[in-house]
Amino acid sequence: MASFYNVPEKGLSDVTTTLLTSSSDSTIILSILCANTTVSATDVTVSQLDAADAIDATIASTITVPTDANLEILGNKLILPSGKKLQFSTSTSGSIDVSISYVEV
Repeated sequence: MASFYNVPEKGLSDVTTTLLTSSSDSTIILSILCANTTVSATDVTVSQLDAADAIDATIASTITVPTDANLEILGNKLILPSGKKLQFSTSTSGSIDVSISYVEV
């Protein structure tokens, strides 16, 4: 049976932060929503890491999120195999809220 999850993170720091580590080979990321809660535009970077914390792929590289706006990072679903991680960073500390929605089947 499928289980649905949501991982919220408020005020993402400018230091790289791992928000999700897959524990299943059938983890499907449905949405990565980033919202800018400040009065100036800020950049966000999202990477997929392997189990040794090396970057497998950059999903979004320094994408600008306008003031008081949100951005859907994924245009389609992303399969995140077991042990893989999603890492986030921003150009302005505390400016981005992130919500990751996923399912494990």
